[in-house]
Amino acid sequence: MEKVLTASYLVVGNVERYRQIMRFFYKRHRQMQGILYRPEILQMMQEEFSSNYGQLELDQDLEQLVIWGNLQKQQEMLRPKTIEEYRNKNFRYQITENGILIEEMVYQLIHQKHTARGALDEKGIRTLLRLLEKLINEPEDIVELWQKIREEFRKVGEDTANYIGYITSPEVDSRMKTEQFLVYKDKFVSYLRDFISTLQNLYHQFIVVVKQFDTIEQGKLIAGIYQKEQEVPMMDQITYEEVQEQVLGEIQALKNWFIGTADRPSEYENLMQQTDQMITKITGLIYYFGQEIHQYQSRNKDYLHLARWFYQAETLEDAQKMYAGIFGLEHSRHYYVNEGSNTTSNRADSWALLPGKLLFHGRGRGVGQERRAKSFTLNKVEQQKQLAEFKKQQIQFRQKIDSYFQEDYLDFSTIQSLDKQTRTVFLKWISLAISSYMPTAIQKQTVITQKITTELDFAVMVTVDLTQDITVSCEDGQLEMPKVEMRRVV
Repeated sequence: MEKVLTASYLVVGNVERYRQIMRFFYKRHRQMQGILYRPEILQMMQEEFSSNYGQLELDQDLEQLVIWGNLQKQQEMLRPKTIEEYRNKNFRYQITENGILIEEMVYQLIHQKHTARGALDEKGIRTLLRLLEKLINEPEDIVELWQKIREEFRKVGEDTANYIGYITSPEVDSRMKTEQFLVYKDKFVSYLRDFISTLQNLYHQFIVVVKQFDTIEQGKLIAGIYQKEQEVPMMDQITYEEVQEQVLGEIQALKNWFIGTADRPSEYENLMQQTDQMITKITGLIYYFGQEIHQYQSRNKDYLHLARWFYQAETLEDAQKMYAGIFGLEHSRHYYVNEGSNTTSNRADSWALLPGKLLFHGRGRGVGQERRAKSFTLNKVEQQKQLAEFKKQQIQFRQKIDSYFQEDYLDFSTIQSLDKQTRTVFLKWISLAISSYMPTAIQKQTVITQKITTELDFAVMVTVDLTQDITVSCEDGQLEMPKVEMRRVV
């Protein structure tokens, strides 16, 4: 992991001069005129960079680019005719392969807005399927066919990945949140849905073909590609092992794209999920903007109607009351007040409690809350009276509970009338029985039997039959519930 010297000219101080020279070499290379001489390079720099650019700067820049590996130079062995030609050795320069790669990368980075958006191409998907089916069924020239498959698969993968990256980018996300996006919403959603529909229709065919990859003569394919690589004379030829690794990796990539592995989902599933999320997001934004526009139009009519009401108000007081009723109080303050303390049970109704009290104190600097120790008299007679009253209520409540049991057994389907207080206790026991019996294992066809410890001095065995429904008559209505039986146990 050493420094990439060929990229050094992009970040140094004289980056403008180096990039101007390299871009000139790259353009001439694309025009198949890769060999350049000092005079034409100097002329270009004086015309396009600076008229003060001289030969000394040119020699320094060219030599540095040669050192970094972006250019290569070669001296032409010509017989000098003058002393000037002898002093100025006649070199010719040419861009290297690494220099070409760097310039191509820079070009793509600069024009990424136009070149890296990708597309969801239905035609490419169908072409890839046709080539794969041909590879499985009747491979005439397996090497040429595999190269076509490789190129089409690479194009489909890059286009889909680039397009998904484009539509999920922050730039597009910010544009979607503007009302101008409503103009493109239908085209956007239709484009995504058409691609999803096509890919879903062809997915099963892809699965069938990909699962038959094991029937391909992989050894013949690898040997054919290796032979084709050897036909091109190069100094550093690719080895058979490298070709084998590349082909097997491409086959595995095709499988992972449509089938996936045990560790991660397939690229097809990821593509479907991201596209579906984008459609959901777009439709949500459409609904949001539609609601905003609809509310704006509706409120316009409402305000006109309210204006007529205020116009018809006879007095200012009537108008103020109308304003408070429609728009609420202009200045309001909220306070937290503790509940009243006249209850000793969490089963008491909130509307039956006494209201709480909030004491206001002075505010501002220098105003402190005065705290004084207050004495109180312990009224033991009143305390005993309230304790006796509480015990009496508990005995009456226990007797009411006992009245529903016949020989320690209770069947809810036989209850004639169930009072409100007892019903609250029974439903609490039933809820405890159901929640304590493996909630994730409860299904429709289940009978639950669970022992519950009650707040009274006994336990009950609760049996809930979820397969049967009953109706229990209560003093305030009818209660529909599963069939429940209770038996008191020691």
